[in-house]
Amino acid sequence: MSARTRRGAALLTGLLCLAVPAAPAHAATLWDGDAGGGTGVFGSVECDAPGSLVTAANQDGHGTIFRYTKPSGLIRCENRGISVNGSRYAFAPGTTYWLGWETQLSTVTGDFVTWQWKSYPNAEQNYPLIMTVRNGSARLFHVDTDATWHLIWSASVAAGQWKRYALGIRTSESAASGWVELYADGVRQTFADGTTRYAARTWDSANEPKWGVYDRDTPESAVVNRIDRLRVGTAYSDVD
Repeated sequence: MSARTRRGAALLTGLLCLAVPAAPAHAATLWDGDAGGGTGVFGSVECDAPGSLVTAANQDGHGTIFRYTKPSGLIRCENRGISVNGSRYAFAPGTTYWLGWETQLSTVTGDFVTWQWKSYPNAEQNYPLIMTVRNGSARLFHVDTDATWHLIWSASVAAGQWKRYALGIRTSESAASGWVELYADGVRQTFADGTTRYAARTWDSANEPKWGVYDRDTPESAVVNRIDRLRVGTAYSDVD
């Protein structure tokens, strides 16, 4: 091949590379927590009788949903972690996860937990992130290693109202690289510090999500949490 021919071939290759863009990096849905799969989609269940975590037919267009029933006298009815292809999924540090779900509460009176990013085992941060409901207000907290709770977001919620949340977590033991993002009913939320991406330490030892109801302080309260469209992915579009 002559030098002129080689130059021509190189030019043609370059033009083709410009004309055909590189394939974009794709996000991935890691877990579809469809209630049609039963409670086997979870890593485990923490709900003693007479409490119950069951699938149930809903009457308002949501089809089959999960129903977490925490009766008076019990402190919790929750799932712990998720199961992918029949095995408990291990979340990892240095990774971006998005968690999506819809929730409907039988009551918004009192002060109870509806979601946790729980640390196991021997953690400095018992739960780096936790969502509660207190007297008509849904609230998201970041909890430090010294157990200080920082209220980073809140919004009104009503009994019987379906709400959709999508929570993005960049897992890190350093606040310099860890962060949180939140969408509520499809709208990106602004946190208490004025940002839409809250910098925070979000990883400790090992972490798993927990949905349901937890109420250690006032176990006499009875709460039913109906949950639908559970998803875990690597981008907001995976769980929206």
